[in-house]
Amino acid sequence: MPSHASLRLTAGCKVNLGLHITRIRPDGYHELDSLFLPLAEPSDLLELNVLPDAAPGIDITCDSGILDPADNTLTKAYRAYCQASALPPPALRIRLHKGIPSGAGLGGGSSDAAALLRWLNTSNAAPLAPEELAHVALHVGADVPFFLQGRPCRVRGIGEILEPASVELPETSLLLVCPEERISTPWAYRAYDALAATKVRKTNSEDLTNSAMQAKGTALSTMPDISTAATFCFRRCHALAMRNDLEEAVAREYPVISTVRQALTRYGAWAVVMSGSGSAVVGLIAAERAEQARAALTGDGWRTYVQTL
Repeated sequence: MPSHASLRLTAGCKVNLGLHITRIRPDGYHELDSLFLPLAEPSDLLELNVLPDAAPGIDITCDSGILDPADNTLTKAYRAYCQASALPPPALRIRLHKGIPSGAGLGGGSSDAAALLRWLNTSNAAPLAPEELAHVALHVGADVPFFLQGRPCRVRGIGEILEPASVELPETSLLLVCPEERISTPWAYRAYDALAATKVRKTNSEDLTNSAMQAKGTALSTMPDISTAATFCFRRCHALAMRNDLEEAVAREYPVISTVRQALTRYGAWAVVMSGSGSAVVGLIAAERAEQARAALTGDGWRTYVQTL
């Protein structure tokens, strides 16, 4: 692989326009049906240096101080790619500058991993085929294969089923609000399971066990059924009905989710949903009102971003 004095890789984020949990598998993984939309901002920056005279390995530092330098999505991506590739791995030094808020449901760690995987593959004299690279990405994290696509996708299963999608929302902007609260994704799914079990017991005389829930799924979702579509076009009718199945459980512990939701509605958003496991919240708003609403929400003390759809 070539040597670079210093290479800068930009990693954008994603938001979920609705998240439907379709079932819980016997191994405990949650299968979902969601529309993932990539955003250019907020973004992370990876400063990468190849060390041609050093032994193979990866050294990572992060300006935020929250990253475990020995065990993170970048080290996992590096190990997974080197294991799949027939060529000797390069020695790398990476400085990660975090612009994507952690614990916001925006997939920052997955995006960082995908950026590194793309670079490793394009720098490889014998690159992996796209399907092979996607297989490597899935072993790093459920959202990583999506970030290799660079376009909206309908995402199903645990992230391995990707279908290109389009978004048709003319004269609409997406307004992203990021509170300071950090929310653990595993915690959010556990909170969902606990709330789902409570709701099932209220409508069924049986005290369902977790294994029974895993077999039957849950009934918390109201996201439109799009299972018969070969490709999916997200339109206003879907936006008006979108719902994140995790949001109710997360908002019970983190009331800021409801506070941001109410603020977005007050400033003109006509559809609002939490992204991923939170804490970021997405509002869809008329394009001519977006910047005024953004200024007001920024004045409320939150990080905000606008993207025209």
